[in-house]
Amino acid sequence: MGSSTYYEFKLSTSTYAWIVLIVVCITLIIVSLIIILPVILFKIRLDSEEIYAGAPLAPSIRVRKSDIVSMSFVNLSRHPELRPTLRLLGVGLPGLKIGWFKLTNGSKAFLAINTWDGEALVVKLRSNTLVILSPKNFNDFKSKLQLLGWVKPSS
Repeated sequence: MGSSTYYEFKLSTSTYAWIVLIVVCITLIIVSLIIILPVILFKIRLDSEEIYAGAPLAPSIRVRKSDIVSMSFVNLSRHPELRPTLRLLGVGLPGLKIGWFKLTNGSKAFLAINTWDGEALVVKLRSNTLVILSPKNFNDFKSKLQLLGWVKPSS
């Protein structure tokens, strides 16, 4: 049982190989930021005249009261026609949809939702598009909409 002698040799890495590796790493970082930043920085801002939903590097929408045909609160689990079938522009992750989508009912909609089991605000615009919002702290969102005069307080 003797020890065997062995030798190791490394490959020299060419400049082109390093360039490709660096480009691939930079591309992965940029793609990751394009996906992560909208998720982290997404916000829905309300005031008395406008609802803004968006984030840097993500689709966004501004809804003015004059653009609205109807607004309602719905439980998304009871409305399968509002489920997205095709992402047009945005982020679609399990449990999170941000951006423009085609819905089961054929409508084009801007979605900012994180659940299919709870309530959401559904806004129909004059352009026949829908805006569906379901932020965290939905009850607070709903009460702020009422406070700002977007919807009537529920009786």
